[in-house]
Amino acid sequence: MKNVLFIIALIILTCAGATAFFVSGGKVEKNKIIKTSNLRKLSLQSVYPYQALDEPADTLTPSKNSNNYTYSQAYLQCLEMLEGKRPLDFKRAVFIYENTYLKGTLNYIEFSNHFTKVAQDLKDFINKKGIASYKTSGQYAIFSYMFEPSYLNNQQIFKYDFNDFMGNKDWTNMFVSKVMKTKTGNCHGLPYYYKILSNELKAESFLAMAPNHMYIKHIDEKGKWVNIELTNGHLSSDAWMISSMGISAEAIKKGIYMDALSEKQSIALCLWDLAEGYQKENGYDDFVLKCCNTVIKYYPTCITAILSKRNCIQFMGKKLQADAKKKGIKKDTPEMMATFKEFKALEKQIEQLGYREMPQDLYEDWIKSVKEDKNKN
Repeated sequence: MKNVLFIIALIILTCAGATAFFVSGGKVEKNKIIKTSNLRKLSLQSVYPYQALDEPADTLTPSKNSNNYTYSQAYLQCLEMLEGKRPLDFKRAVFIYENTYLKGTLNYIEFSNHFTKVAQDLKDFINKKGIASYKTSGQYAIFSYMFEPSYLNNQQIFKYDFNDFMGNKDWTNMFVSKVMKTKTGNCHGLPYYYKILSNELKAESFLAMAPNHMYIKHIDEKGKWVNIELTNGHLSSDAWMISSMGISAEAIKKGIYMDALSEKQSIALCLWDLAEGYQKENGYDDFVLKCCNTVIKYYPTCITAILSKRNCIQFMGKKLQADAKKKGIKKDTPEMMATFKEFKALEKQIEQLGYREMPQDLYEDWIKSVKEDKNKN
């Protein structure tokens, strides 16, 4: 029966002109945009939206919504990218964790086509400007699209959203899908959006971390690193970042801040996003711990994942103590002692990495000062 479905799906693919995209990855090929109506004709692919047709049909568990992922399924999708079982695809990784949190209400084809269309507009812009020979033409085009009013953005630039900029009240304020809809975002959604566009244009841009913050790095025409601060749409120097945010020399040396993240590290970071979304819905448990451990495996200096793991271990330790008290156990159990030992080891690691907490109110003051600097210029 599975073989019959497979053959039927291949016939449908041929009739629908499915050469416009790679079925295995949902990537748009030759700048063609996939119509959602065509996707619905692909019965097998609609059940397994990211599955290559040459894979066994039972490698994924189908869901009622073809775009819907349980947290476990989402974890496995990202893990397979990190393990080399699937191509690294930052755009898909971002979609997976956002769509999981949103209970399958996003559509990958629409999500992907947004960036395909914008990328094509930017390619046309580059050609009209006559700057295609420059290595940084892609970065210039993205920056123009996001921060300079023009026909590219319907005279509406992207802006920093100061409302719940840490996603404490609504985690979706951190999402790329929010940036797509509103052209507003924070230091999480805006850099992710920029990074996806950069990948579409094959213009090398990299995520970089700072205390409670994220920005973009790329190499300029002279081979030097440039920092793009999406909070205000300005270029910023390393010296300014260090002094204004109080970044320690140890933190830079140990690589927790200001390093350009590789593609694999960027996708690992999406697993932290998945864990954070899960934690907000379900609290700390083994799933959060599993995600954090995987992030740290592929991105060892990811301070956000290390901090989340520390918080998770602390919560689990307190739960063990509470459970023991209910049972009348007065002495520390081996499990409690092991948990406490792991917690102390993480505390020591965090200190050795040069991490210094930047309270949210201080970060908010920093964000406002950056905005004021922009208004002065």
